[in-house]
Formats: sequence, structure tokens, C-alpha cells
Amino acid sequence: MEKADRILVRFGYERTFRSENVSHYLAADGDWGRIDILHAFRGPSLGMLDRADMLTVEPGIALRVVQVEDIIGLKIQALSNDPSRLESDWYDIRLLVRAAREQGAPLDWELIGDYLDLFHLQDRLSELRNLHGSSDQG
Repeated sequence: MEKADRILVRFGYERTFRSENVSHYLAADGDWGRIDILHAFRGPSLGMLDRADMLTVEPGIALRVVQVEDIIGLKIQALSNDPSRLESDWYDIRLLVRAAREQGAPLDWELIGDYLDLFHLQDRLSELRNLHGSSDQG
């Protein structure tokens, strides 16, 4: 994390929050946005990294990108930890589910269900499945 901090600060970011689990950075130039770094040391976050794909952004530069289901899980965690994010994060979750539907991409409903269960939001699973068009229980 110290190396990441040095790099981000060098590129104009300021660390605005750090806990055992996450660090938040905000760019001085608003066009560069915010970066949240999850400190992966627990089972669920390590699982996200295990499932992540490598995405080449340009020759010689590749990033690990977590699966859509894991992004949904992070959004569920964020809205559970900060109720002020409820509306915007549910909007983002619905956009992710719709995009998967439009691309014909299946979603791992068991994993999404696990994230919802973790934050006592099991009642939202059928809403998301219906939005995706996944009526089967598998």
C-alpha cells in the first residue's frame, strides 16, 4: 500500500481515507476522479482476485479486472456501509445487470445471492434476476 500511495500521490491524488480494509484517493484534477483500493486479505476479496481477468490496456500494461458479480458485491457493500449511496449504487447495480442482459452474458446468481445475504438484502435477488431475464434458479 505504501508503494501504491507514493505512485498515486506523484500523479496528483490525495488519500482521503484509509482503514484496515480500504483506501480512498481523490485527484486534484476532478477529471481524473476517485480511486478506491480494496485491501485484499479476507476470503471474499481474495476470491475476487482469483476470479479476476487480466485486461491489457496498452502494450506492456495490464490490469486485473474483477468480474461483474464482484463489482455488484462491492456496490452492495458500499451502499450497506453508507446509506447515502443507496440510490446511486442500486442504480449502478441495475445498469450492470442490464448490460449483462444486453450482451447475453450469464451472471453467477449464487455469488450475487451470497453478497446480498451477507448484507441482509436477500429480498433484492429476484428483482435483479427479473431485470436480467434469468428466471431459472441455477
